[in-house]
This record gives sequence, C-alpha cells and structure tokens, in this order.
Amino acid sequence: MKRVLIKISGEALTSRSGMDYGADSRIFEICQAIKQVVENGVGISIIVGGGNIIRGAECGENAWIKRETADALGMLATAMNSILLRDLLTSAGLEVTVVSSLRLPFDIESNDVYSVRRLISQHRIIIFACGVGLPYFSTDTMAVVAASLSMSDAILKATKTDGIYDKDPNKYDDAVYIPKLTYQEALQRNIRIMDSQAFALAEQRQLPIHIFSMYEPNCFARSICNDIRQSVVFGR
Repeated sequence: MKRVLIKISGEALTSRSGMDYGADSRIFEICQAIKQVVENGVGISIIVGGGNIIRGAECGENAWIKRETADALGMLATAMNSILLRDLLTSAGLEVTVVSSLRLPFDIESNDVYSVRRLISQHRIIIFACGVGLPYFSTDTMAVVAASLSMSDAILKATKTDGIYDKDPNKYDDAVYIPKLTYQEALQRNIRIMDSQAFALAEQRQLPIHIFSMYEPNCFARSICNDIRQSVVFGR
C-alpha cells in the first residue's frame, strides 16, 4: 500500500482515569504507531472521532436536543481532537496538516480536492476534521470520502475489539469472530462496526476496510503487513 486512511475513535484520547484528555491517554502509543507507518514509506490520512467529548447521534436521540444541533456539536468535537492530534504528531517529528469541511481558524485548511492533492505531493500527514460538514453523516462516512480524496488504498480502523463479530464480544461470550466479509454481507447482516452509509460508499469506491484492536502494539503497520488479528471488509 502506498497510502492508507486511518480511522481513530475519539475514545483513544480519553485518559485511563476517564478524563476527556490526559497524560495517560492511549493516543501517545497511537502516535508512535502512526510514526512507524510513515517511516515505512506509507502515506497517511487520518479521521479522528469526537466520541470522547460528545456523540452527535446519541445526543440527537434526546428530545431536548435537535439532531442537527447534536451533529454540529459532534463536528466541533472532531475539530478539537484533530488539533490536539496534529500537535502530538508534530511533536513526534512528523509533518501534519489539518483540513476541514468547515471554515475554522487555528491554521486549518479547506479539505477541497486541490488542497488535499497538494498536501499529498508534499508528503504530509492529513487530518480531516468536522466530517462532511453536514448533519446526518458520521465520521465513518467521512472516512470513506477522505480515503477517496487522498487516493488511499485502504481504510484502517482501530477499535476496542480485534475485528468484527456477529454481536458485541464485550457483552456476549458466544460472539463469533468474522475474519472476512463483503460489503453486501456487512449490510445484510447489519454489522455495526461502521454505519450502512459508509459501507455502501466503500463498496462503490471499492475500498477495503481493515478492522483491528487499537490496543495492539504498532497496530497500523502490522495491519498493512497482515501481521495482526483483524477483519477485512472487501468487494465482491
């Protein structure tokens, strides 16, 4: 692979003590794992969620918060996490730029295709903030859009589990691990590791999705080399 899109949950920035941000956050280990991928010569784009601050979809289920408002708060949460992640990666010696679908200060560029292609030519890491800039679309969907914009060969999604199961393995002891499945199978079986819009768009773009545990050392480089337990969603 020449370039990959890395999807990180906002929970990766949560400290072990439960704070939104903290010095004991797993994000430092994730930054080192990202650095190893860059040192191996692979280009990187990144989507980081905002779930450690607010979950737009869940808040939108409350009658007192409009879904559109909740999604707007979620987009701003991803911007906060993206800015922090940029600084951490820069401190690790990497060249990083944040792009956004919304106009923001803090030295953030537009995520239009021309800006993205220019940053790729400069061999920079690109962090995509604020999703697609519209309500009703998740960061999963934006991950597929960003992977397409940045000409990525695959999406690498680091999660709490070591792949896809037929049900939540943290709740059910009899959950069955699924190493491979197609986009259509993921949609038909209502696999919730990513939302249906993301799976449908990934199928259209023929982008494979690798899903693995963020707790594994050097998880991203090992996913690329298929040296880690992971599930892969792919084409027909």
